[in-house]
Amino acid sequence: MPSTSTEREGAGDRSLSIVIPAYNESGNILGTLDNVTRALAPLDLPHEILVVDDGSTDGTGALVTANLGRFPGVELLVNERNMGFGWSYRRGVTAARLGHVVMVHGDNAWGSDTLRELFSHIGEADIIIGYTRNMWRSRTWQRTVISKIFTLAVNLVTRRHLEYYNGLQIHLAPVLKSLRIESSGFGFQPEVLVKCLHATRTFVEVPMDLTERVHGESKAFRMKNVVDVLRTLKVLWDVERAERG
Repeated sequence: MPSTSTEREGAGDRSLSIVIPAYNESGNILGTLDNVTRALAPLDLPHEILVVDDGSTDGTGALVTANLGRFPGVELLVNERNMGFGWSYRRGVTAARLGHVVMVHGDNAWGSDTLRELFSHIGEADIIIGYTRNMWRSRTWQRTVISKIFTLAVNLVTRRHLEYYNGLQIHLAPVLKSLRIESSGFGFQPEVLVKCLHATRTFVEVPMDLTERVHGESKAFRMKNVVDVLRTLKVLWDVERAERG
């Protein structure tokens, strides 16, 4: 069961902008859109879906354009060149028009049922934090160990006890748009989450079921992302030190 930090006063605006960064995801993007739209179908959530094609060279953007009739309401934003995961996310946040924002990766790692469960908690807290349930079963042991070590490191820096910092997160759009985010690669998600936790009052953690990508390779373990994660830990250290005076 999800665990809440405190009870929230009022449900507020339950509208949702879904930002989908995609870099060379021609084998996965339509599956991602299918799962997102099926997750939303039974929920009473005003929504928009923004795909950010991050300079793909495999026809990802063209594939989305060719299937707009199948996925009405989807909007395609195209980066002229590959700008990186964090940059694409920030572009989507800037373009988002609704009350909450969530990023769903374009690699089709999340099925419709687990996405629907996450989306259904909008209104229960200021931040909805998804974390991978049974990670040892859904990922290789190497990736799991690295994820667990990173989570432990962030928890030590922030003095928190969260399950995960790199999963799907639903944030209040005004809070998200007000942040200054220094990280640009895969380390940006923990920075976003920690800064939003400081700017809001309540959160809920929701377990999710991960399905590893079928097509293509993960881009998480490029050297530049490893460097960015280390930089992010330094940023978080500085944030916490400033908050504590």
